[in-house]
Amino acid sequence: MTVTTTRNSRPAAMKANEAPEPVVTTVATRHPKSGLSITYRVSVDTVERAELIGDAGVSVGLVARLTIQAGPRQRPVTIMASRLIGEGEWYADAMTERGGRVHYSRGFGNRHEAPHRLLADLGDVLTICAYDVPRLVEDAEPGSPLRLRQVKARKTKKVKAVAEV
Repeated sequence: MTVTTTRNSRPAAMKANEAPEPVVTTVATRHPKSGLSITYRVSVDTVERAELIGDAGVSVGLVARLTIQAGPRQRPVTIMASRLIGEGEWYADAMTERGGRVHYSRGFGNRHEAPHRLLADLGDVLTICAYDVPRLVEDAEPGSPLRLRQVKARKTKKVKAVAEV
């Protein structure tokens, strides 16, 4: 059995029916294997805290959804990326194209069988977006272990009543 919980990264002032504006930027990078210089248009939709309780244990970290496009005539690719507590880099968990083509798909934080590391420049964009979300990260510098801020548990009257019984 797998239980997934996510914490929304939107400020409390936003209404539930309003979607946050994606962060759109242009990233010029050099591909590590081929040495080819490529410019990507990157649109970061969400960066938020995620926790997964599964058969392998508890995975806690950040999850991000971004869309990249190499050129105006190239198809945009949507990537679900994650960075777990203690990791220094971002990894791609799933990559899909518009229209439904799936390149690969794994669960949140799955690092078994050749994980796909994101390019360092794309990871830097996600790290900057994580710092922009209030009270989300304590330390997320590239190369250093990820540390999230502590989440304060909200107590409700119902929880207090159950605890007293």
